[in-house]
Amino acid sequence: MNRSHRPAWFAPTLPIACALLASVVSCNQVSTNAFEATADFEATAATTYVWQVEYNPRNANQDRPNDRRLEQFESTTVVNVNGIRPEAAGSGPDSKGLWWPVLPPEPTVDDIEDRRKRAEIPRSPEVIKKVDYNITFNQSGEAKTLPTNNDVYRQAVKAFEADRPLALTLGPQDASVLTAEIQ
Repeated sequence: MNRSHRPAWFAPTLPIACALLASVVSCNQVSTNAFEATADFEATAATTYVWQVEYNPRNANQDRPNDRRLEQFESTTVVNVNGIRPEAAGSGPDSKGLWWPVLPPEPTVDDIEDRRKRAEIPRSPEVIKKVDYNITFNQSGEAKTLPTNNDVYRQAVKAFEADRPLALTLGPQDASVLTAEIQ
């Protein structure tokens, strides 16, 4: 667009729009305290096993694939903290450095039939694995816990083992931790 063809409101509005866009899209970086590195952050990975059964309508057809229903049964969870083996761990560490709980008891045929609705056929039970990652850190004198991912968890474990601080990159609206870098 040629400068002479811009509307009069365009020039003063552009910097404001750019600043607003940058504040909405930008990510903040937080560094943990170098003097108390291991006390300033705690990375957790809650590993869970849960038994699940899929129930399908007896007269299911390909026109209605979403008519299935999932039921969850017994579950067990263990919380990994900074990579240290939890006392309740049943196995691990796995290829991602996580410890897993003891497998919960499989649902019995009676359990499965009790949750079946009329005209449904249950499939065989299967174990679902789930991991919830969080990191707690000090931000402006306040403890903050945010969801994260395996990469951040692993960096935090390495920093904890080396007694080093972390630089954390927070996501939009500071609602999660996107990356961690050992300082």
